[in-house]
Amino acid sequence: MSWKRGAYPEFTMEDAVALLFALQIPTGRKTVSEFLELGEGSVRTLLKKLLSLGLISSTQRGHALTEKGTELVGRISEHISEAKPVGSVEGLPAYALVVRNPGEFKSIELRDEAIRFHAKGALLLVVREGRAVFPEDGRPLSEAMPELARELEGLPLEEGDLIVVTWADSPARALKSAYHVALFLKGEELPEEIKSLVR
Repeated sequence: MSWKRGAYPEFTMEDAVALLFALQIPTGRKTVSEFLELGEGSVRTLLKKLLSLGLISSTQRGHALTEKGTELVGRISEHISEAKPVGSVEGLPAYALVVRNPGEFKSIELRDEAIRFHAKGALLLVVREGRAVFPEDGRPLSEAMPELARELEGLPLEEGDLIVVTWADSPARALKSAYHVALFLKGEELPEEIKSLVR
């Protein structure tokens, strides 16, 4: 990724994608700051960028997506779903999302990426015949971790999708590490507006 000269951005692409999904419901700046574990200044800068691109509007109820922002989230959703909380794994808060048409991937490489981005662990699953299974041996998740399998039922699953589950010592870190794995796989395919936020 090419960075402009000057100060390193105070937020990441993961923050930007998480925020766009979150702003489908009007949200105040303080809530955003807590949700993403980002300083108020970083949140202000990120919101300002989204405002200048016409992706969000600012109202008394907080910030919300504009029509243009909603359309952008729709385009992101063609590649990755919104990350959702899925209870806990190993006693830590966990998030899961779906990556569409993931192509070839190495589970160990994706797990390493998640851990590099503050996750304590990650689970990579594929959808086969409507069920989440381990890609290595096709074993259904429901046999190994029935509770987690139930939590994943709310995700928009299609045949061949990759399910990314990450857990960390805070919900924000679990959330952002899940997005990190998705962006590691799909970052190049995301709309230009997203990429421009952190250049």
